[in-house]
Amino acid sequence: MKFDLGKIPTLAAWWCLGFFLLSSSLALRAAAPYFAYEVALEEMPIVVFVSLYIFVAAAVTFSLPVLIRNMTEPATRHVLILILLVGAAARLVQLGTPALLEDDYNRYLWDGAVVVAGNSPFEYSPLDIADGSAGSADVRALAQRAGQILERVNYPEYRTVYPPVAQAVFAISHVVAPFDLDGWRIMLFLLELGCLIFIYAILVTLGRSPLWLALYWWNPLVIKEIANSAHMEPVVMLPVLAAGLLMIKGHGVWASVFLTVSAGVKVWPLLMVAAVWRQFIEKRHIFILAVSLTVFLLVLIFWPVVASKLDTSSGFVAFAQNWKASSAAFLVSDWLLGFVVPDHENAPMLSQMFLGFLLLAIVVAICIRRAKDTFMAFKRMFLICAALYLLSPSQTPWYFIWIAPFLCFFPVRGLLLAGVTLPLHYLYFHLAPHGQEMLYRYGVVWAIWAPVWALIVFDVARPGAMLGRPRGAV
Repeated sequence: MKFDLGKIPTLAAWWCLGFFLLSSSLALRAAAPYFAYEVALEEMPIVVFVSLYIFVAAAVTFSLPVLIRNMTEPATRHVLILILLVGAAARLVQLGTPALLEDDYNRYLWDGAVVVAGNSPFEYSPLDIADGSAGSADVRALAQRAGQILERVNYPEYRTVYPPVAQAVFAISHVVAPFDLDGWRIMLFLLELGCLIFIYAILVTLGRSPLWLALYWWNPLVIKEIANSAHMEPVVMLPVLAAGLLMIKGHGVWASVFLTVSAGVKVWPLLMVAAVWRQFIEKRHIFILAVSLTVFLLVLIFWPVVASKLDTSSGFVAFAQNWKASSAAFLVSDWLLGFVVPDHENAPMLSQMFLGFLLLAIVVAICIRRAKDTFMAFKRMFLICAALYLLSPSQTPWYFIWIAPFLCFFPVRGLLLAGVTLPLHYLYFHLAPHGQEMLYRYGVVWAIWAPVWALIVFDVARPGAMLGRPRGAV
C-alpha cells in the first residue's frame, strides 16, 4: 500500500491539528482548578479562557473542511483512526477535573439518586428536601449522603425539568457510580460513541467521506461542554441520530418512535416528527401507525409529569416562562413587540410566544410539500433543528450540540461559525460580578450572533445554497 506523495503535507497537517487539539484539551484540564466551585468569579481568568477558547475553536473549525476536501484513499483510513483516537483522548483527559463555569450535572446526579431510591423527582424540589419540609424519610436520608451535590443543585426551588427518559439515564449512572461526576462523564462518553457510530453510518449511507465526522468529534466546543462540563446533550442526540438514519432508509414508523423517545429527554425533537410524518402521509397505514405509536409513547412518557403539580414550583412551568438567555432572536423579538405592547408586564413571555409561533410557521413551510426522497426528508429534520436553535429564546453553548452532529452532513458555514463565537457566552460570568450585565446583553450577545446571522443570510441568498443535495464531498 502506497501513499500519494502529494498528500504528505495534508497528512502532516492532520497530525499537527490533532496534536493542537489534544494540547488544548490538556490545557483545559490544567486550567480547570482555577474555575473550581469554591473560586470567586472575580478571581477566575475568564477573559483569558474565552480568548484562548475562541482561538482553538476557530483554528480547528476552519481547518477541518479544507483538510477533509483534500484527502483521498488510501490515507483516509489512517486519518480516520487518528480522528477517533485524538477525539477520544481529548475527552478522557477531562476526567478528574472540575466542571468549568457549569453546575447542571448536580441536578442530574441528584435526580438519578431520587429515582433509584424509588421516589419521583417530579414530586418535590431539592430545596424542599434539603430543608426537611418534604419527602420521605428515605429521601431525607439520601440528602445527607448527597452532601455537596444537593447543596449545589441550581434553581433548587424548582422540581426537575427533565422528562422520564432522561431520568432513566440519570438512574443508570447512579447505580453504576453514585453521586460521581466522572461516572456521569463516562456515561456521556459511551453515549457519544453511540452518536459517532450513527454519524458514521449516515455518512456512509449518503456516500460521503467518513472524515466529515471530525466536525463533531474534534469540535472544541462539543468537547468542553460534554467531557468537561458534563452536559446531558448526548442523551437526547443519540435517538435523534438513530431517527435520522432510519429516516434516510425509509423506516418512517421507527424514525417517529425514536424521535418520541428523544422527546422524553428534552421535548424539542418532537418538532422533527413533522418531517417524518409528512414524508409518509400518503402511505396511510404507515402514517396512522407512526402517529398512534407517537401519541401512545408520549402519554406513557409524560404521564408522571402531568400527574405532578404543574404549578410555579414545576421546572417545566418555570422553564416555559423564563427560558431566555444569550439569544439575539429574543432581543429582536422583545424590541419589536415593544412597539406593539410597550411596558407590558408580560412582554418577555409574549416575545417567547412570538418566537414559538414563528418557529411553527417555519416548520409548516418546510414540511408543506412532500420531500422528493428520504434524503431531503432527513435534511428537513436538520432545517427544523437549525430553525429551533436559531430562534430559541435561550442559546447557551451546550445547545450547540443539538446541531453539531448535523453539521457533519450539512456544514452550513454560519452554523459552524456559531461554534467559534459561542464561547463569548462565558464573558457573562466576568461582567455580571462587576454590574455590567447590560454590556453582556446588548454587546456580547450581538458579538456572538451578528456574524452568524450575517453569514447565514449571505449563504441563503445564493440560489440553491441550502436547499439541494451537497455537491461532491461537501
